Amino acid sequence: MFARGTDQQLYHKWWNGRNWSDWENLGGTLTSAPAAVSWSPNRIDVFVRGTDQALYHIWWNGSSWSNWESLGGTLTSSPAVSSLRTNQLDVFVRGTNNQLYKKTWNGSRWEDWENLGGSLTSAPAAVSWGSNRIDVFAKGQNDNLIHKWWNGSNWSDWEGLGGTLVGAPAVASTRANRLDVFVRGTDNQLYKRSWNGSRWVNWQSLGGTLTSAPAAVSWGPNRTDVFARGRNQNLIHSYRGR
Repeated sequence: MFARGTDQQLYHKWWNGRNWSDWENLGGTLTSAPAAVSWSPNRIDVFVRGTDQALYHIWWNGSSWSNWESLGGTLTSSPAVSSLRTNQLDVFVRGTNNQLYKKTWNGSRWEDWENLGGSLTSAPAAVSWGSNRIDVFAKGQNDNLIHKWWNGSNWSDWEGLGGTLVGAPAVASTRANRLDVFVRGTDNQLYKRSWNGSRWVNWQSLGGTLTSAPAAVSWGPNRTDVFARGRNQNLIHSYRGR
């Protein structure tokens, strides 16, 4: 779990299978929420927006944390990141024109920014459920959930999935062709909309009182964990499965 602290630095807290660690300070000067992904058992990559509005990157190599590196760009939101396969990363951001941009690590170098269009009113959220699939979500102009996906050869058009969002969505995938999208509603409760492999299921309220956008991850076919900031500015956690 990664968060921006009151000193604008990056903090890290982890679950080791039995207990939660204390918070660890990883430095930096953040002007957004962080985004994180793992593409192997000994690798974590974290991305943030810096004070110059550029994309910054820090990673864990299995034994130590790297220094921060700048990847450029001009971000108007927090970044999102997904990984299709080992040693590949796709980072998504909202640009100054409110369109979606992507920067890819292809295993040997960072590619140039690619414009994927749209009209975003929040940070994006992204996940990959297979080596040929990426799904990206954001809040649209009407405060609804919008969705765009990569099928292995092409990007889809944007589609609207309804709802009334407060802030950016979060997304997790428990298995191939399954998606759970989480949002904060106008009543500050957590809502979920799921793709069950053939259709989108109706919105479901999961309760709570959120004061931030949620974050979500799945570590197994029967487990999803969701985190958010609570009423006392503390970290709150809800999960499904074992």
